[in-house]
Amino acid sequence: MDKNLIFLKLITPYKTTDIEDVRSLIIKTDSGEIELLPFHCEYIANIEISILTITHRDNTIKHYAVGGGAIHFVEEENKAVLLLNSIIPVEEIDLIKAQKAQQDALNKLKNATSNDEHKKAQLHLQTAVNEIFAKSKYKD
Repeated sequence: MDKNLIFLKLITPYKTTDIEDVRSLIIKTDSGEIELLPFHCEYIANIEISILTITHRDNTIKHYAVGGGAIHFVEEENKAVLLLNSIIPVEEIDLIKAQKAQQDALNKLKNATSNDEHKKAQLHLQTAVNEIFAKSKYKD
């Protein structure tokens, strides 16, 4: 692996993916949007429901809708580890499914009878809106 590129590990509840040779990644954290470049200083933050942008070795750029999580950049290893609730490449987002999820979340939000139900519905709504936004902004 080229020492001037980042080793990226994506971990979700369903699978772990290693992506080598990444030039940079941009993600929204609870402190704002951050771009990580090779040998960034040690970094830990919560990831918001947002868009992940990865620039690969060959300068191709891919966008993903992520459902929140956490990030840890290990400076010594030049490695970024993203623990994500969900991740979906923009080209795989089903717009009709995302719009239905948005409507379902709105209905659940209206009918929520507890604080827990309200929070879950809000998260589902944010995730659906993020997918719709990602699909419309980053067309195939």
